[in-house]
Amino acid sequence: MTFERAWVLALAWLPLVWLYWEWRAGRQRMNLLLKALSLTAILVALSEPSINSSETKSAVTLLVDTSGSVSDSDLGRASRLAKQIEGERGRNWLKVIPFARGTRPLAPEELRGNTIARTAGEAGRGTDLEAALREAVAAMPEGLVPRVVLVSDGKENKGSVTRALYQARQLNIPVDVIPLAGRPKPDLRLESVSLPGRAFTGDRFPIDIAIESPRRAAAEVILTAEGKPLGTNPVQLEQGLNRVRVHVALNAPGAIDVSGTIRAQELGEVRFAQSISLRRPRALFVTQDPAGSEKHLSSVLAAGQYEVTMAETLDVSKLDDTQLLLLNNYDIENMPIGDKDRVEEWVKQGGGIVVIGGERMSYLEGKKEEDAMDRVLPAKLAPPRSPEGTCVVLIVDKSSSMEGRKMELARVASIGVIENLRAVDMVGVLIFDNSFQWAVPIRKAEDRTLIKRLVAGITPDGGTQIAPALTEAYRKTVPIKATFKHIVLLTDGISEEGDSLSLAKEAVTQNITISAVGLGQDVNRSYLEKIAAFSKGKSYFLNDPSGLEQILLKDVMEFTGSTAIEKAITPVVERQAEILDGVGIESAPALKGYAKFVSKPSAETILTIDHKDPLLARWQYGLGRATVFTSDAKNRWAEPWLAWKGFDRFWANLFRDVLPHTQAGEASADFDAVTGTLDVTYRLARNVPGPQTVPPIFIMGPDNFRQAVEVRKAGDGLYKGKVNIGARQGLFRIRPVEDSRFFPETGYYRQEVELADYGNNEQLLRQMAGFTGGRYNPAVKQIFDSQGRSVPAVTRLWPGLLGLALVLNLLELVIRKWRSILPEKWQAALTPAR
Repeated sequence: MTFERAWVLALAWLPLVWLYWEWRAGRQRMNLLLKALSLTAILVALSEPSINSSETKSAVTLLVDTSGSVSDSDLGRASRLAKQIEGERGRNWLKVIPFARGTRPLAPEELRGNTIARTAGEAGRGTDLEAALREAVAAMPEGLVPRVVLVSDGKENKGSVTRALYQARQLNIPVDVIPLAGRPKPDLRLESVSLPGRAFTGDRFPIDIAIESPRRAAAEVILTAEGKPLGTNPVQLEQGLNRVRVHVALNAPGAIDVSGTIRAQELGEVRFAQSISLRRPRALFVTQDPAGSEKHLSSVLAAGQYEVTMAETLDVSKLDDTQLLLLNNYDIENMPIGDKDRVEEWVKQGGGIVVIGGERMSYLEGKKEEDAMDRVLPAKLAPPRSPEGTCVVLIVDKSSSMEGRKMELARVASIGVIENLRAVDMVGVLIFDNSFQWAVPIRKAEDRTLIKRLVAGITPDGGTQIAPALTEAYRKTVPIKATFKHIVLLTDGISEEGDSLSLAKEAVTQNITISAVGLGQDVNRSYLEKIAAFSKGKSYFLNDPSGLEQILLKDVMEFTGSTAIEKAITPVVERQAEILDGVGIESAPALKGYAKFVSKPSAETILTIDHKDPLLARWQYGLGRATVFTSDAKNRWAEPWLAWKGFDRFWANLFRDVLPHTQAGEASADFDAVTGTLDVTYRLARNVPGPQTVPPIFIMGPDNFRQAVEVRKAGDGLYKGKVNIGARQGLFRIRPVEDSRFFPETGYYRQEVELADYGNNEQLLRQMAGFTGGRYNPAVKQIFDSQGRSVPAVTRLWPGLLGLALVLNLLELVIRKWRSILPEKWQAALTPAR
């Protein structure tokens, strides 16, 4: 026994002297004894007594190689060894550390399942024995005989194990080595692997593999991305060179590390890794349909990982950051000319546009010149050939306030509308003041002369009662059979609302639209606006009635120039295309209508209606693509399709088909083995104005490599930069600080040696064991054998003495303060005799 502060023992007799002195007084002797002993124990503890001995219990750190060069059978053997070693641990200490490029803690599932998994992704494509040994040494607890057990194939390609071995030897820590066989050299030979450099998230892109096989064999292609499994594809290899294609879809944007294994049971396995840059496609979804009707298409876009911007009107300024423009039931004929030109230029530069039909599609009679949208789309709007025309009802205010020029212009405007109707269309003219009457009952617009004569005879008189006239017009319009029904209310006065607003809301359910035209200042503007808005029509207000004819004609043609044909139609496959893959179009139910289009001669018409009108047409336009689907995608014409199991796949394929494979800037990277530099090149698309400045661009790679890339303009639409990466291997991501359409993210993968390593390095493993005094391939029962080694052990007594002092002090306190709670016989025993 030794004492750190032996001089304190010289004071230990003082409590005993005090005990002797007080004992003679004969008072509370038990309390005196306990206090004296407590003080003595404290003084002895302050001298820090300890007992020196030796310890033979072992502390073992088990290092398990989980890198890519280790085979699955080796991993299974290592897991079994770890379980057996745990079973032999007893009172010894054990810690299991998996390692590859670096070390990692055991995952919870590995602890529960007793199965050690391979280190996934980039972290698993390297073997750093030095880092593993340093971690094992650092993890050793004090006071136990240390030992490291290494389970590995010895295929070191990172760090230098020699430095760690010297450290272990100096610390007298032997390294036992249990060798793994490593991956056997396969009979297969990988010729090449190719995949696109860029793709969209959610898109199925191909991976083409060329592999040489010595004979016919069944094999499988196992794919992972960033260490996460993607699936297994069975393939049949023939003798000689085989070309295999598999498809993959990924959802995470950015530069992604894609790895694969081609494995044949009798021929071994070969591995590969590549990089691909993924970006989320952005869609501009323009629709004027009722809220909620677009939910089916929206769910398809959401499932496809699109970033969607919803809008009721087209804002062409948003096209720069958009890959897909979706015009749903949008009146493309009445788009502003400037917007049409901008859309055309955007598609030429690589944008993708999808036009979905609907009842709002309008055909303009007498159009003389082809505009930009006519040039972009593979099909052109045409007048309908259906037996039903449209129905127009004009409600004309003939109150006394309309007398004079107003009435004259109202008659002229009404006649102008009738002149532009076709013989198949229906027309009615309802006039009103305090009451109403039909100047022209609803009829076919065949005898225009008679109808115009009836309109010309309208004369003003009386007051203004709008609601009854509107109700009459609506009531007579509902049963009319027509592709589209439109009511125009023309008034210059103020009237009671009645039930007009509820009628306007009901009109929507009957596919009837109502427009309102107010003349002069004395109109209930709010009332007319609500009627038009609730029924999906439009409202116009004119102080000068001279513009009435133009406004009325424009409104009627907008709402009745519809190319809608409402009848049951069955899709017919005119031409097989990949856009129909997995759709099951043959099981598609009939649609309830479509908008009349005519395909252009060079367009690819995939689906038709009775082998005549196009249902689905597409073509390439410049760098972009354009597609027209002439029916709709909501619960009107496409109602039977909404419950059809092929609906989602059809639209997902269609949207993916038009996505651009070019963008404003294309990026690529190549490695120069002579200089050790990664050369980055950015090429702008043709006719794209270059950026004013180059954003900060960084390269990030393995082992926390991060460096700025100085990118300079090297020519017209050409930018270049370079970074020295030396001998580093793995995935390098090159990206700007902020997303840039000119400088997109890209990646480059330098395949690590790890994937090409076969067998084991037995010589290195034996040298490691011999240099540190360890054993080569010891039995499991020998792992915790200290081989006669021990380490000094010191047992410190002062904590126990302090604990004893505390107990004695508490016992004395209980006797002195709490005697009343003790049993009487205990009290008698503790009471001193008198």
